[in-house]
Amino acid sequence: MGVIQHLAGRFRPLHYVLAALIAVPALPVQVHAQGDEPTIKNIVFKVTGSVVEIYYDLIAPPGHTWSVTLTLKRRFAKGFIYLPLEVSGDVGRRVVAGENRKITWNLATEFPQGLPGEDCFFAVDAVQETDVEGGISTTYWIAGGAAVVGGVLAIVLSKGSKTGPVTPVGVFPSPPGRP
Repeated sequence: MGVIQHLAGRFRPLHYVLAALIAVPALPVQVHAQGDEPTIKNIVFKVTGSVVEIYYDLIAPPGHTWSVTLTLKRRFAKGFIYLPLEVSGDVGRRVVAGENRKITWNLATEFPQGLPGEDCFFAVDAVQETDVEGGISTTYWIAGGAAVVGGVLAIVLSKGSKTGPVTPVGVFPSPPGRP
């Protein structure tokens, strides 16, 4: 048996482990079930002094929380997109579905001169939040995977032949005779 064939036989279990580690991340993952997509309807806003109130309906399945974002846009300036900072109400994390949701934006701190133009409108988007709070950091997943692969390698390498390395006959010349 040649050196390569011998090494291939010793590392066969490692081949299966590495194949699984490569194949598993390639599998598609469904984050949420079909039909759980939210719908945002009836977006209306009114400006009172330096405060803008945005009302909307979040139509979505019950029992979930949503992460809601507010975006200011302009009809005739397609590249204009602004994310208001001084917002409160039914915006951000943990928003539940329902009608007549309200977001309050303190306009004066971000636009002291008022809204930039008469063609402004608001877009409200919602994304379902995951049920896992916090979760495990990606760094821990990578370190854990490296530890598993290292452990498997150590086990495979430690179960090698007890007779030492196999040298094929006829590959190396005979040692010189002693004087």
